[in-house]
Amino acid sequence: MDEVLQRSEPGGRALARVASEEEDTHAGENPDLALVAEARSDPSLFLALYDRHFARVHGYVRLRVGDPATAEDITSDVFMAALTKLDDFRGEGSFSAWLFRIAQNAVRAAHRRKPATPWSEESLPIRDDSPGPEEQLLAEERLAELRGLFAALRAEQQDLLALRYAAGLSYKEIGQVVGTSTVAARVAVHRILGDLRRRLSYD
Repeated sequence: MDEVLQRSEPGGRALARVASEEEDTHAGENPDLALVAEARSDPSLFLALYDRHFARVHGYVRLRVGDPATAEDITSDVFMAALTKLDDFRGEGSFSAWLFRIAQNAVRAAHRRKPATPWSEESLPIRDDSPGPEEQLLAEERLAELRGLFAALRAEQQDLLALRYAAGLSYKEIGQVVGTSTVAARVAVHRILGDLRRRLSYD
């Protein structure tokens, strides 16, 4: 059933990973420093940074916003803002953490302008014809339950899970984004996961 969820839309895949903690996969302090330096002298080279980080930024925004079209617009705005503000990145912390602070602010601004779109089958459909009807139904029910639990979380809790599972940030990077330590970020995420798992087991 988890394989079915993994083949769903970006937000669905992120929610599917909530029930199974994954190890950090990011290495290096600032793997993007050379690209940033090049892009400052030639903005056309920013495309390499865009290609490297688009999927993670879009996944984060998609899970936080819900509406696909709005997520696309916000993601584009994030990269335009990053290109415009590239000289503001001083190399303190990772480039991805700096980029996701921009994304975080963009999502917050969008929520102030318009309430978040409720999760629905239309906003996060499961598109896979290979599983049998019963398996597909169980997967849809589980994802619907996760959507409901996620939507009930506070905004800052949603943000932490989106940074971890939709964007795939390490706990160190999450700490840099939200302004806390690596340990505090890990503990906060684990507490949210523990609460979600308890709710899933009780329901």
